[in-house]
Amino acid sequence: MTSLYAGLVCLTAAAQAQSTATRPMPATAYKLIAVKVTGTKRFTSSEVAAASGLPVGTIAHEEDFRKAARQLGESGAFSNIAFTFSYSAAGTKLEFQVTDSDNFVPARYTDFVWFTDEELRRKLHERIPLFNGELPTSGRLPDEVSDVLQALLVENGVPGHVEYVRKKVKSERLQTIDYSVAGVSVRIRQIEFPGAEARELTALQTAAEKLTDREYSIEFMNSFIERALLPIYRERGYLKAACAPPQPKVVKSTESRTGETAQITFVDVTFPVTAGKQYKLSGIEWSGNKEFSAEALQPLLHARVGQPANTVQLEDDLRAVQELYGSRGYILASVKVVAEFDDAAGTVALRLAVEEGSVYHMGELEFRGIDNNLTARLRAAWKIRPGDVYDATYLKQFLPQARKLLPASLDWGVEPHVTAITRDKTVDVDLQYTAKAPR
Repeated sequence: MTSLYAGLVCLTAAAQAQSTATRPMPATAYKLIAVKVTGTKRFTSSEVAAASGLPVGTIAHEEDFRKAARQLGESGAFSNIAFTFSYSAAGTKLEFQVTDSDNFVPARYTDFVWFTDEELRRKLHERIPLFNGELPTSGRLPDEVSDVLQALLVENGVPGHVEYVRKKVKSERLQTIDYSVAGVSVRIRQIEFPGAEARELTALQTAAEKLTDREYSIEFMNSFIERALLPIYRERGYLKAACAPPQPKVVKSTESRTGETAQITFVDVTFPVTAGKQYKLSGIEWSGNKEFSAEALQPLLHARVGQPANTVQLEDDLRAVQELYGSRGYILASVKVVAEFDDAAGTVALRLAVEEGSVYHMGELEFRGIDNNLTARLRAAWKIRPGDVYDATYLKQFLPQARKLLPASLDWGVEPHVTAITRDKTVDVDLQYTAKAPR
């Protein structure tokens, strides 16, 4: 973190500082009558002033301004900070020149079921002026949020302690800072679906049965929405169905169960759903497909014109399309779906754009964990020779056949590793075998 703590004192202040050797400044000269902030697009002047610890009306001197600048810099919210000030008999005017830090990420509360997210944001902002739902990726603000959350737990009699983790995506880029409560087990008692119609309610309730008595977390709830709740609507043609953020409500707390150290808090969770309009399929159009005609691909789809558009089934069907392409060496083939809605007619047309990619050929084949004799037998059984077009479906066929060639007295496991070499357009196959005596 780079910060510039510079007291850029204006000429008026410098001249008055020299005169203090002969004429003392009145006490009113050190009272802040204005605090101005320039350069920030993320915060208001009042928020920065409050965070500096120097609100209007404070009696302050130059060392106080330097301390305030350091405090702002240590927050992590700013990459550069400077200040100027001027004295007069009426008081002191202070100005911070700041540059916002580039990297902020959302704060998430994974299991703070005793408060709504909006309540937490408001309470945190009251005590941490520079917090508005997002946090800098460095600096002290994440720790300050943790401290305030801990204070809120204590004030509300919740016997837990706050922890936080920096959640990263696969690219190692920081995605969120997640706060959770340790020492309390938050369990789900029951689930409700306000807004759901009877035609979907039974399926929703069945899907929710696996949530009962499970540990609550916002990540788990969001996963349920995407993987279980919304697919129930999408397979019935409600393609714009939506679910508002889940709303947990504490219903009771109990002492620890036998064998458990954490106190248990039970919550009821509501998933407010909106089905929207049901869409029927008006047509399917293929594009980009050269290796296979539309007439060859269409039978792989279960979708029928005039029926509710089932995009859950469509996803399964398109995996079959990719498998077909993979059998011809197009191992990176993909299909992009573009939906064109006609809300007035309640229909949707699906445009399926195929990106075939390049044909890949067989590269190296390795067998590990078995002796030379077994390796020779399995290699002879492998039908795709180096340089042949690679068939991505062949491995499923080969593994059961290969198992028959291995000693039946052992329990064999195999872990296949298939690597596409984009530079050479080849595929390397590495089969790692392990064996243990059967029980």
